[in-house]
Amino acid sequence: MTDLRSAAWALTIRLVPQYPVHPLAPYPPLIVNAALTGMVGRRESVPALPVTVDQIVRDAWICHQLGATVLHLHARRDDGSPEWRPEVYAELVTGVRERCPEAVICVSTSGREERQLERRAAVLALNGAAKPDMASLTLGSVDFATGTTVNVPETVDRLAASMRAAGIKPELELFDSGMAHTAHRLIEAGMVEEPAYANLILGAHHAAPATPRELVHLVESLPHGTVWAGAGIGGFQLPINAIAVFAGGHVRTGLEDNVRLGRESEEPATNPRLVERVAALAGIADRELATPAQARSILGLEARHGRGFRIRPARLPRDRGPMLRVLETVNMHRIPSPEMHDFDLGRWYVAEDDGELIGVSGFRLLRKPEGTIGKTTLLAVHPDHREKGVGRALQELRLELMRDEGALRVVTNADRPETIEWYQRNFGYMAVGRTPKLHEFGLVDVDHWTTLEAPLQ
Repeated sequence: MTDLRSAAWALTIRLVPQYPVHPLAPYPPLIVNAALTGMVGRRESVPALPVTVDQIVRDAWICHQLGATVLHLHARRDDGSPEWRPEVYAELVTGVRERCPEAVICVSTSGREERQLERRAAVLALNGAAKPDMASLTLGSVDFATGTTVNVPETVDRLAASMRAAGIKPELELFDSGMAHTAHRLIEAGMVEEPAYANLILGAHHAAPATPRELVHLVESLPHGTVWAGAGIGGFQLPINAIAVFAGGHVRTGLEDNVRLGRESEEPATNPRLVERVAALAGIADRELATPAQARSILGLEARHGRGFRIRPARLPRDRGPMLRVLETVNMHRIPSPEMHDFDLGRWYVAEDDGELIGVSGFRLLRKPEGTIGKTTLLAVHPDHREKGVGRALQELRLELMRDEGALRVVTNADRPETIEWYQRNFGYMAVGRTPKLHEFGLVDVDHWTTLEAPLQ
């Protein structure tokens, strides 16, 4: 514990040279980088790994709703192997851009599979809606357990020059402090614009070990002003993510780096659960997740305009009051009550517009002998913000999360005729029964709930 505290203190001094340091000084908003696929994993061994364009776009959208503002993308072929062709990346980037217009999209120029510079750089020629905001740039060769990614100095320089010419920001990937020296050289040569952004990836075979001391060393080795994110390979992901969150850095997470939820756990991870884990760490640190606009500002990228609201996991008990105020607009605020447990039961998500909480949704999972059932709890949008797609986005998110948890079907209770029709028209629900209300809750003229069900798998 002493070592962890010393590491966090050293990192905060690096980030904020003047006293006071984090957490006495405000934390910067936390940028979450979701590395969704990578090049190594296969669905045969990692069932939740997204490999098709549709699968990657789906995971990107869910992770973006949960707080990931940088989406790190690798394209795959139909057989699951890594793909370099720009036309496949174009389909992937435009698909993600359509669903996540404000997100920072980063593509790979990895040398793990492709050694030819022309192939690695081909994705940098994309333009229009297919043009990425960032591209990965590993600053040296690395030996992994599964092979070597080759990045000789000439290749690094030429990729950096191509990114600079295309107006694409490098996502610097560092596996040891020698690569930090390369970052200094590229910035001094004008090949990488400031502020630089760096993923510090620890715990790989034959690279920097995943220790607090080494993370401090890497941060200290970076060019001044570099925006850094902590990442750990495998079971090292959680501790390195946690140190980075509390030290004022940023985070990279995702199935590319880690396929299990814990170092000694056999429970498989999913991209959404890994992002939610980081959001939970941020909540413990009382640190805000960066909005897309904030992330773009911190990274020195141009602003992009989207739908005007964002979704994030609720932070309880802090969000309790604003959530109840939204629910009060539909007479669903009597919580706890015979109709509704308090917010400590289930998982909750909120929608915000310019810092104002405008929507609430929740669900819980019921483990039954016949399988897992998803049970929605509440869904409400403030009247001033309806007709913007807020309710649909909240509903789509919780359905996808329930699917990821293996739920076979979803059960929802509703009392308003227009709400019942909305569920049936948009999400394939069917009415299967009635449940008496236990007290005044929801629409006061209706004394029962209509029970709706829809398949999920």
